[in-house]
Amino acid sequence: MAGAPTVQFAGPSYYLNDRKTAVQRSVNLYPMIVEGQGEAAPLVMESAPGLSLVSDLGATVRGRWAADGRFFVVAGATLYEIVSGAPVNRGTLYSSSGFVSMVTGTGQLAIVDGTNLYVFSLDSGTFSVVSSSGWRGSPVVEYIDGYFVFFAPATEQFYISAIDDASTLDALDFSSADTQPDDIVAIIVRRRELFLLGTRSTEVWINNGGTDFPFSRYQGTPIDVGCVGYRAVCGAADTLVWVGQTITGGPYVYMLNGYQALRISTQAVEQALKTSTDLTQCRMWTYQDAGSEFVGLWAPGMSTTWVWDAATKLWHEWGELVSGSWTPSRVEFTAFFGSELYALGGTKVYKLGRAYHDLAGDMLVRERTWPHLLAPSFEPVTYHGLELRCTTGDVTSGNITLEVSNDGGAVFGSPLRKSLGAAGRRQQRIRWMPLGTCPAGGSRVHRLRCSDAVPLTMQGAALS
Repeated sequence: MAGAPTVQFAGPSYYLNDRKTAVQRSVNLYPMIVEGQGEAAPLVMESAPGLSLVSDLGATVRGRWAADGRFFVVAGATLYEIVSGAPVNRGTLYSSSGFVSMVTGTGQLAIVDGTNLYVFSLDSGTFSVVSSSGWRGSPVVEYIDGYFVFFAPATEQFYISAIDDASTLDALDFSSADTQPDDIVAIIVRRRELFLLGTRSTEVWINNGGTDFPFSRYQGTPIDVGCVGYRAVCGAADTLVWVGQTITGGPYVYMLNGYQALRISTQAVEQALKTSTDLTQCRMWTYQDAGSEFVGLWAPGMSTTWVWDAATKLWHEWGELVSGSWTPSRVEFTAFFGSELYALGGTKVYKLGRAYHDLAGDMLVRERTWPHLLAPSFEPVTYHGLELRCTTGDVTSGNITLEVSNDGGAVFGSPLRKSLGAAGRRQQRIRWMPLGTCPAGGSRVHRLRCSDAVPLTMQGAALS
């Protein structure tokens, strides 16, 4: 197919309700920058990582924490420590469902479930429930400069522990984020700064060493963007990323740039967010791989998990194809421990990585839907063939399919299957010929899918 035009095959997920406006999609595939100089393709479509099962905890995972060589998970009512890949029981919570937040300080792991505060001694291994008049409940716990930080639900007040002791709370050690009259919905620490996110505003507090209360508002930094829920914020790419809203609308996804909220979501992402049935339960997670940092985002009602790549600033999706329809990724939490990436979801703990090409035995379906191909005159166009340059001849043979639509991606024809080559056949050519005619007024869209457990990187495509 020498001389054939090159297809702009690499791109993000960006499709709108009006398919004639935008239709391209990348599910379990993402545009990856090739950093080496002089390579043929500066941008390729790389497969999202797969999963390998580590442990089934037998109860729903509610939270996790990994730091300083230790990895903790709460599943059901049990606090586990993962030791050499095996869960070890470290204590029992009063509750057995709902989100759990954890953080380590000097010698302690503090755990909150909204109603109760638990402390696990990292040195002695003792587990205790805190009973104190200073405890007012909190769905999230953070740690900064020796203090464990909490916020009282449905108020604008936050409070702190004694230094280096989560179990000691003074009822007078509190303050209020009251620049705007909105309740705190989330807290997070970044760069020794405490961010207090309300429903429509965010404040930054720092430790100024005050004798009565050690924290004070960092003057000149109020941000007129709030947060939709306590799990809808994460630290990533050396800054904050969160799902926010303002007094004029939302939701948008923001990244903190200095002390300014910079919108990073697209119309497609915002369209997906608006399908949510409960944005307050929105959740985010993050991991690093292949020279970038990724932020995952899902809220109840969304059909897939959307993922933002900090290197390219582009969005793609993670999903699982069930009975012909996309469902969200099973990943609810991520963790980095012992030089390995982990993902947690449902009752299970997995390893996460590009060395795995399925979802712990289930199919990892990779899909790329290209943008519209339109003739400038809107006259009929005949397509003689398409050739794809991609990973071939791996140790396990696999297949890839092409589906064709002439109505802008509303209806696709039957899958046209091609082999990715048996083991060792790395020069296998992936070609579909011929591909028929798109009628006048139509809009040709091509969709590629690979469901087999094989490596897949797409480096280019040509159309004739």
